[in-house]
Amino acid sequence: MTLSGNTNDYYRIGSVASLTGIAVERLRAWERRYQFSPAYKDGKTRFYSKDQLEILKKIKRLIDQGQTVSSVINLTEEQLDVRSSSYESIPEAQNLVGQSPKIGLIGANLLQLEQRVSSSQRLDIVSRWANLDAFLGEQLSPPGEMDAPQVLVLQLPVLTEQAISQAQQALPNAKIITLYQFATANQISRCQEQQVSTLKWPLSWAEIEYTCINEFGLPRLYGVSAPRRFSDEELIAIAAEDQDPNQCAQHLVEQIHQLNALTSYLQTCAGEEEVKGSADKRDNLGTLAQTRTETAQARAQLETALDTLISAVYQRSSTRPLQSENPRPEGLSTH
Repeated sequence: MTLSGNTNDYYRIGSVASLTGIAVERLRAWERRYQFSPAYKDGKTRFYSKDQLEILKKIKRLIDQGQTVSSVINLTEEQLDVRSSSYESIPEAQNLVGQSPKIGLIGANLLQLEQRVSSSQRLDIVSRWANLDAFLGEQLSPPGEMDAPQVLVLQLPVLTEQAISQAQQALPNAKIITLYQFATANQISRCQEQQVSTLKWPLSWAEIEYTCINEFGLPRLYGVSAPRRFSDEELIAIAAEDQDPNQCAQHLVEQIHQLNALTSYLQTCAGEEEVKGSADKRDNLGTLAQTRTETAQARAQLETALDTLISAVYQRSSTRPLQSENPRPEGLSTH
């Protein structure tokens, strides 16, 4: 196969990476995972069209603003423009970094589950509705002072496109997560095609929490620099106190140490690159900065997992009955 038309309208994958700020490895991963294929391949060399280049620039801009890859990768250029304009119309959009996502809950069983768990600082529950009708009824009334949810968790007895569409129309700027009790394979498949997250009910609050954070976007939750949640001293103490025979906490701590070290190493590499006078210095610095940010985000996610683990261990230990230091031997009377 040969290139048709003006070959100047096609860009090698390396050029696309430089022009968009999206690493070559990430472009290849998107091809495998989301079928975002280049316009043409010549052996192992990939070429992208000019239209694809513009789409990738818009996708990168939305991701930098906190959108998830899965929610934008398959949108058309017109849909990307609508998403960009909708995002920019939110006054608080530039102030979301470092904040917990604002969550709306819909569903009686979901609200009961929330009541059974301790309060979480990771999610900011700003609104609750017993069912979808109550939610839609409130949206028809004049808007109040309450902050609008950024992520809407919708529990449905039966997964239906109509219900999801109604929720999306009521809150077009919110991410939708659906929890369903019954659904056909076709219904689930259509939701996946529309980039709507679906989870089978029942499930734990930790699973809901994780999905909300993932939909909200780690860069917005943790900030570009992803500040550390645990100091080195705290990590050492957590690993030393891990009594689990599987040593899950210890393994997480080891990986967090590794990513902390890697983040520092990438910063050192950027410093060395800064003193070079090569023409590629700017591109290399941009790549290193992006890699360092994404490494920090990975470490922040592992810290979230570690916090979930140790919180669960603490809750289990706090509910165990206390035992006497000198338990009474069987057969002896207390009198």
